[in-house]
Amino acid sequence: MRFIARRTRAAAVAVATATVVTLAGCSSDSDDEETTPTDNESSTEKGENEGTEGDEGSDSDAFGGASADEIADQAFDALMSAESLRMVGDIDQAGEQMGIDLSLSSAGDCAGSISMSSQGSFEIIKLENEAWLRPDTQFWETAAGIDDPAILGQLDGFFLYGPADEAPMDSSVESCNLDTFLAGMGQGSSASGMTMGEATEIDGVAGVTLHEGEEASLVVATDGEPFPLRFENNDAATGAGVIDFSAFNEPVPSDRPADSEVITIEDLQSGAFMS
Repeated sequence: MRFIARRTRAAAVAVATATVVTLAGCSSDSDDEETTPTDNESSTEKGENEGTEGDEGSDSDAFGGASADEIADQAFDALMSAESLRMVGDIDQAGEQMGIDLSLSSAGDCAGSISMSSQGSFEIIKLENEAWLRPDTQFWETAAGIDDPAILGQLDGFFLYGPADEAPMDSSVESCNLDTFLAGMGQGSSASGMTMGEATEIDGVAGVTLHEGEEASLVVATDGEPFPLRFENNDAATGAGVIDFSAFNEPVPSDRPADSEVITIEDLQSGAFMS
């Protein structure tokens, strides 16, 4: 599989795995009874970025004359060495629309949201051994099997809280470890056949676009570390989508939900949250 397509597909699998979270069993007593769209619009259109290696103004000099393939390999190596980052993306995997906006670290902390069109969405926060999960109504229905409108109305807007190493939170926070996510991206083979495009900018960060045929592209930062700023794949067969990376090696947001927004797993099991 091609260099960029493989990484985009791996990210899609990671999102899918993270979203299939088991809440069933936490709501045993009650069983008898929107994520903001990600703006992934580039500051330059694809048609403006296309080019061949060595195009004037391609910013290849920022990498000491390295080839497009070598720059792509540098970007992947920089990604794999990150201690923390934020990724924001939308992916279409076999008709399943998936979205992610997640800050995560190699220490296992994370904060953000994940969604799938068939499952619903949830916000997630993990800090050390504490975890909070705020599902939307669709997710409560699909993951926990709760279909009572009264119960769903009482759950609406609340975070479910519990220890990160105990069920169901342990499976819910699997997506929170950056090392695990990067391992899923795979080392794979080195880039081959990449061509140099023009300079561009992603969220105010200067970069250069590398193309992989007509279907995929990679934007690499030209200032500082050669971090990847964007993976874009337009081939539906391999998981079309755009993933933006930022906030490399910056702390994961550490705000905890207010007590008034939280119910515990014990509250859910006993029905004590019902007013």
